[in-house]
Amino acid sequence: MADSDTDPEVAQMQLQAEIMWCVEQFELSLQSGKLSEKKAAEIKQYIKKLKNPLTPLVKIRQIMRTNYGDYRAKMAVDEKSSKLDLSKVKITEGNTKSEKPSFIKKSAAISGSKEERAKTEFKFSFNIKQ
Repeated sequence: MADSDTDPEVAQMQLQAEIMWCVEQFELSLQSGKLSEKKAAEIKQYIKKLKNPLTPLVKIRQIMRTNYGDYRAKMAVDEKSSKLDLSKVKITEGNTKSEKPSFIKKSAAISGSKEERAKTEFKFSFNIKQ
């Protein structure tokens, strides 16, 4: 038997990782916007059930298996693709010069120069009767 089968803490951590991966996949499919309303509602229910700690383990495994098939293998492939290949990574020294930051107001950039804004002063158009 493997150590993960005998150690309940490791098994619980693995289960949580599997649940979180499935929830993430469901959320990504929701964000794609390509789902029908019925399928989106169904996925929202699945997410709710997966996040609920009172959901039985059998139901959790059923949801994950029916939607993602061999989700453990897919998790492994996803993990391998997301890891960096350290041989291809090159560390270089960044720009350490202290440059003074400049901030440009959006309204000033849109309206033009200061001279143009001075010509078009704001005036209230109230009619005051005395």
